[in-house]
Amino acid sequence: MKLGHFAAEVRGILDAIEAPPADGDVITKFQKILYWARLFNEDSRGQIVLACRCILESEGNQDAFRQPFVSAVLSSVGKFADRGLELVEAFDQIDLVGILEQMRALEFFYQSDVPSALASIVRNKLRRILSPSQPEPVKAPSGKERRAADKQITAAANRKIVEQKIELGRKLAALRDTIPSNQKFGWAVRKLGYDDPLHVAELMRVTRLYGARPEIFRNVGWRTLRELASSATSESQRKKFEALVLAGKRVSGAEIIRARVCGPLGTA
Repeated sequence: MKLGHFAAEVRGILDAIEAPPADGDVITKFQKILYWARLFNEDSRGQIVLACRCILESEGNQDAFRQPFVSAVLSSVGKFADRGLELVEAFDQIDLVGILEQMRALEFFYQSDVPSALASIVRNKLRRILSPSQPEPVKAPSGKERRAADKQITAAANRKIVEQKIELGRKLAALRDTIPSNQKFGWAVRKLGYDDPLHVAELMRVTRLYGARPEIFRNVGWRTLRELASSATSESQRKKFEALVLAGKRVSGAEIIRARVCGPLGTA
C-alpha cells in the first residue's frame, strides 16, 4: 500500500465538498493522513473534510488552503470534532495567514519550526474560543479538599495515560501480527512516528500480558505495569504482586524492582 494509491480517494473527497484546486503539498498531506489511518483500520476522511471546511467556509481564510495551514488545522480540529458548525465558525476568529505573517515579522522561529509552532497557536486559540475558562467558585476549597481533588485528578490522568498506552499497544500488536518481517515492521512503525524500538516492544509486551485485564491495568501506573511485564520479573513474583493489586493494595514499580533484587516481595 503506497501513498499514490490514495490519490483518487483524495480527489473524490475534495470534489465532494467542491474544494478549490489544492497544490501538491496539500494533496500529499491528505494522502499521508489516509495512509496512516488505514494502517490502524481507522477512517480519517471525516477529519480531512472537517479541516477543509474550517479553512474554506470560515471568514477570511480561503487563501489558507495550502501548507502549512492545512497541517496546522488537521492537527487541531480532532479534539473539537463533535462541535460541528461551532468549530467551523470558531475559525472566523482565527486569521491563519495573519498569524503566519506575525510569526515571520517577529523573526523568532526558524523556518523548520513554523509548522509545529503554527499548529500550537491554532490549538491554543481554539481552546480559548471553544473552551473558555470558568469563573472561580465563590467559596475557595480548603487545603484538604484541594489535596484530595489534586489526588483524584492525578489518578485520573495516570489512568488515562495507561489506557492510551494500552490502546496503542493493541494497535501495534495487531499491526505486528500482519507483518512477520522484523525489518518491515520496524519500517512501518517508524513511518507512524515511533522511532524507539524498545518503547514499541514495551508497549506490545505490556498489552499482550495485561491488555485484557482492566482489573490490573486500571489500578496501577505505567511503570508498575512495565516492571510487572518485564522478563526480569519471575512468574511467581508477578502473581504475588497481581494478587496485591486485586486486593486493593498499592504496588509501585520500585517495589517490584526491589523484589527482583532482594527476593520475593522485597524480603532479604
